Amino acid sequence: MTAASPRGLGALSERHTRIVALLGKRLIQIPFVLLAVSILTFWLIQLVPGDPGRNALGQYATAAQVHAWDVSNGLTGPVAVRYLNWLRGFFTGNWGTSFVYAVPSRGLILGHLLNSALLGLYAFVMMVAVSLVLGSVQAYREGRRTDRAITISLMTLSSVPEFVTGVLLLIVFAVWLKAVPIQSGADATGTFAQRIHVMTLPAVVLAASYLAVLTRMVRTGTAGAMTAAFHRTAVLKGLPAAVIVRRHVARNALIPTLSLLGIYFGGLLGGSAIVETLFNYPGLGALMVIAAERKDVVLLTDGVMVTGVIALLALLLTDVCLILMDPRIRFENTGS
Repeated sequence: MTAASPRGLGALSERHTRIVALLGKRLIQIPFVLLAVSILTFWLIQLVPGDPGRNALGQYATAAQVHAWDVSNGLTGPVAVRYLNWLRGFFTGNWGTSFVYAVPSRGLILGHLLNSALLGLYAFVMMVAVSLVLGSVQAYREGRRTDRAITISLMTLSSVPEFVTGVLLLIVFAVWLKAVPIQSGADATGTFAQRIHVMTLPAVVLAASYLAVLTRMVRTGTAGAMTAAFHRTAVLKGLPAAVIVRRHVARNALIPTLSLLGIYFGGLLGGSAIVETLFNYPGLGALMVIAAERKDVVLLTDGVMVTGVIALLALLLTDVCLILMDPRIRFENTGS
């Protein structure tokens, strides 16, 4: 006979145990993933055309001056030795000095990362709120004109590149209506109200690029929850519609969407190169574009590693949320 599933405090204790086991497993895996990312990134940067020494000293510098600059900044010698030196410095907090800005890379990256995180969080909240509303409306009006109209509109919006959407919104709201500034860099370090003002337009562009897929997932999850037995039971018990949606439909509809939200959340927090460059927003994505153009090896490698850490931590948070929200999730083998 099959053993009965634990209930009450036993089930709660079991879930906590499995969360701890999952955290331990992921925390062991993350360093190895980051190691692979760092090796690949460092090797690919060596293949990028351009000479950091020439970029730093200018076109009139002699070859001897460029070589001396490369030697003083640790850009000569075997790639493996340079990689190990960089890796040691990164994990000990010595991230090196940016070739382009001539300031410590760590402070520069963390400052721009904060700006990207604020913009990404704003876009994430906006995206989740709109997708929940639209997805729920589509599910409750499945097959009707409203459902089809929202689907067509969102698919059309998702097919337009981010830079096109951004340019169109800039023309309308910045040039014609003058409701927002053309460039978002001026007040990006101002008061909270000023930050919200300058971040709204780039946040809309970021949210719009993910909205169609997320809304479709919410629609599918909501429609599935509405056909489940627990929904029919709640309706037969005479519970108000608002209570049914809040306590039963919403939670179960979000479960299949959480994995996608985790991926989007990590990507948004790490910054968007296209949107930040278009709006001149001082985020990590725009900083990485400049580092790639000028072949700032230190800044580019550190920035890629930081975005990798953010993405992995976002996925870890998603796994934990899935366990907490879905009581059906059980790991027969915590090592699987």
